Amino acid sequence: MKLLITLLMLISIVVNGLTSYHLFKVSNYDLSSLLIIASYLSIVMGIYVITMKKAKSSVVKK
Repeated sequence: MKLLITLLMLISIVVNGLTSYHLFKVSNYDLSSLLIIASYLSIVMGIYVITMKKAKSSVVKK
């Protein structure tokens, strides 16, 4: 499941980046900046998913 989410994030980043570049070329700066932010958030979430580990209990039994 983690691999599937990682691949979807990478595809999302590439599509957002290319679309943002195209919109920037045709002088649509508002949508271009929105897609740049979406691409950045996709990168952040991708890193979070890749590095996420199962939470372990921090309670120490005596």
